[in-house]
Amino acid sequence: MTPFNGLVLVRKPPGVTSHDVVARLRRILGTKSVGHAGTLDPMAEGLMVGLVNEATKLSQYILEGDKAYHLKAKLGVETDTLDITGQVLKTSPVNVSKDEVEKIGLSLQGEMNLKVPIYSAIKINGQKLYDYARKEQEVEVPHKIMKFWDVEFLGFDGTEAEFKFKCSKGSYVRSWIELLGAKLGCGATMSALTRTWSDPYALEQSVLLEDLEEGLKQGREIPAMIPMEEALGSAKKVRIRGHDQTLLSNGQISHELRSFLITMFDPQKDEIIQVLSLTSGKLLAIVGIEKDRGFVIKRVIKY
Repeated sequence: MTPFNGLVLVRKPPGVTSHDVVARLRRILGTKSVGHAGTLDPMAEGLMVGLVNEATKLSQYILEGDKAYHLKAKLGVETDTLDITGQVLKTSPVNVSKDEVEKIGLSLQGEMNLKVPIYSAIKINGQKLYDYARKEQEVEVPHKIMKFWDVEFLGFDGTEAEFKFKCSKGSYVRSWIELLGAKLGCGATMSALTRTWSDPYALEQSVLLEDLEEGLKQGREIPAMIPMEEALGSAKKVRIRGHDQTLLSNGQISHELRSFLITMFDPQKDEIIQVLSLTSGKLLAIVGIEKDRGFVIKRVIKY
């Protein structure tokens, strides 16, 4: 089959790693060039955005997107990993009401400077945090600004609380749950997690890997496979042909294209502009603006 360039919206099941998903995508699509736009913990499920072939060049633009999650938090339990797969460090009685859980949970919105989970892939001095944890090495766990909004309370059965919310890229749901447990005075750990949205894509658009494989074998169209020209839906597009396209393929922006970009680009709103072929409709390049340099080609897409 013709090599696919674009995104694959995968529904990751619980119990497998993000690396497992990428490895299986490589096998299904017959290419080594596969990445993803945001890791999910092994116990988590939900939307993973796979980047295939030339779409790996779009990684930073997809990664920048906000996320949404549906989560469950086990109250009265604290673990080293901040989820139920970890070693229990402490248990406490849960003497809180449903109203208290709802009130505290809904109050945890906005920007917060929270501690990053020790079991995470953030690097300190070239080594991932979870490597320090596994080797029981001393390390100063960093804090970072995380933003949470649209928090909704979904229920509390006496031991397990259920919420959903949106958050900024790089925010840790486990850190939010740890804060919830601290505020309630009984501790908490993550017991379930589903990523429901990775801007601009929703879980409902995704496909299970087995259904993707079967659909491709049968030659069916797979809506969860997003071509390059549709991958960055919110970014403005300009279409070119002829001499402009020839120059662009050689890493140059023609005077005419540059003049047109000046009229379209809004520095308050736009980070990039997509350049597409007027004849084929394919994405040719990503153009951005840099101080003292003006418009520059950020990525050239080759098929």
